[in-house]
Amino acid sequence: MAYVRECARKHTVLDLEAFGQRRWRQDGAAKRRIMIEALADDVRGGIPVVDVWRRFELDGRIAQHLVGASHYEALYDILDRNGMAAGFLPRDIAEWVWTGKMSEAEGMRILGIESPVAFENLLAGWLAGEN
Repeated sequence: MAYVRECARKHTVLDLEAFGQRRWRQDGAAKRRIMIEALADDVRGGIPVVDVWRRFELDGRIAQHLVGASHYEALYDILDRNGMAAGFLPRDIAEWVWTGKMSEAEGMRILGIESPVAFENLLAGWLAGEN
């Protein structure tokens, strides 16, 4: 989770190799390589990514990139597959934006939606009772 949280703090996807080199610089080259490969597998598996994302600590766009997903729904699939509770659902985000508890930009950031039109469609679907 340290890698995922560092990505969240920097607001970007960090080079995993460079992170591992810094993190395990005291270890020998063979052990460091094994640790970096294990970290890459954990990140691709998605559990540490969605765990940080569901706590509003990680942008949805970065979370999607880390797990190789093209849409926020894949993040919910990872939560579901692993029996993890979602911290929020898209309908929650839509409601919070609609009621003014959250800005539209923040809702888009959390879900990783880059298109204002796509986000407006999410809001419209929620208002119509589709979501």
